[in-house]
Amino acid sequence: MARENVLSDLGPLYHSYRWFGVDNEQIPGMYEKNQLAKEAIIGSYILHALAKCGRGGSSSSFCELFCADGYYVMLAQHFGAANSVGIDNDRDGHFENGRAIAERLGLTGCEFRKADVNDIGIHGQFDIVANVGGLYHVPNPEKILDLSYAMARRFLIVQTVVSLATNDKDYFETPAPGWDWGSRYSAASFTRMISRKGWNIVDAHFNHLEGNDRPEDRGSVYFLISKEAPGGFNRFTPLLRKIKAKLP
Repeated sequence: MARENVLSDLGPLYHSYRWFGVDNEQIPGMYEKNQLAKEAIIGSYILHALAKCGRGGSSSSFCELFCADGYYVMLAQHFGAANSVGIDNDRDGHFENGRAIAERLGLTGCEFRKADVNDIGIHGQFDIVANVGGLYHVPNPEKILDLSYAMARRFLIVQTVVSLATNDKDYFETPAPGWDWGSRYSAASFTRMISRKGWNIVDAHFNHLEGNDRPEDRGSVYFLISKEAPGGFNRFTPLLRKIKAKLP
């Protein structure tokens, strides 16, 4: 059955749901361009993790932190996850739409929990955890990253904004430049930090968030991390070279 108009009464939404066969109105501005930059990479990481979990991920659990309207919560279940949970503090007012969208898309295995990300330890473990789009909102991103890793049984997916104004390998600033909240790494310093943890990094990627104007907000790094085997190998140098090659 066509679902082109099932979200129309909700008004402009944070994400486009075209991957679900829905032609909804999206909030104007940065949202469309940034989604186009991120979703293919994050979506492919979700698919990879579900495939490695076996049986197409049909018995796997998924959790998205900083989920906003829960787009990747829904995408994971759409791809085959048994159940998907989204956690967000609803600071920007997108969270409440998640339940309505999931219901209208027929995604009955989605659950939404309004909570602070600093308290994620109380939510238990999930086969796949996606920490995407939120680390740069907090003053303690490395702590939240470590909590996210502990929360994941098998895979952790990470995406965060990084500055293009510098690629200093030691750069970290909180609050973020021009803000009174959040934090910022460079591509090199975030890669260095995450690589030093010795985690098993399956893939890494870097691109530009075309919807953001300031260089401090325009870089984006992605990591797919497996807990299936110990890291052991220090991947900092090849990952840094890969990211540097894409910097302006």
